[in-house]
Amino acid sequence: MGVFEDSNNSVCPACFASNLLTEIVFARCSSCDKIFCIHFASTIDQRQCVECCSDVSMFKETVTKEYICTDDEGNITSTYKKKAKRVRLEGLNWLFAQRKIVSLSDDELELSLEYHREILSGMLDERETRKNAFLHRYAGVPLPKMSSPDSSTEKTTTTKRTKSIKSSKGDATAASILKALGATGMSPADILKMLQAKTSTK
Repeated sequence: MGVFEDSNNSVCPACFASNLLTEIVFARCSSCDKIFCIHFASTIDQRQCVECCSDVSMFKETVTKEYICTDDEGNITSTYKKKAKRVRLEGLNWLFAQRKIVSLSDDELELSLEYHREILSGMLDERETRKNAFLHRYAGVPLPKMSSPDSSTEKTTTTKRTKSIKSSKGDATAASILKALGATGMSPADILKMLQAKTSTK
């Protein structure tokens, strides 16, 4: 069974079959007008398919600034530090979105803001749920007994955390295909065998 039901659409067999029994609303890409299911929706902008919106990269870093206060004679009176997170987005799809924003009317801008605000709220709730689940993953598990060391050493480390998340069209499409195949009930081992078989026949 192939992943695509139609060369002009991106609907996996699992969603296509489920739609015959239960109502699953397919979306039409706002960019290429292609019909797609949830497995082929862009993870960045759900109004577009993964083929049209995947080239976005995020760079996140923690910046520490130190402020030194001096008196009239030049003597240091106090020092304090402030930390801030700096996030930068790059990629062709992000640049295109920036150009589109300035062309929106007041009503379109308000509608788009509320639309994305609700999506943001849902994503923040999901992230908080996953964080809580991760923090409580050892709840109820007894802690092992620790032996007391003969000597103790204190060490303080300050680290500048940098995070980079990149998304490309090829990676996003491959991930969508794997999700679609998984939705059909195929195990990871079956998917691997199928990919190996296709590779060997080329």
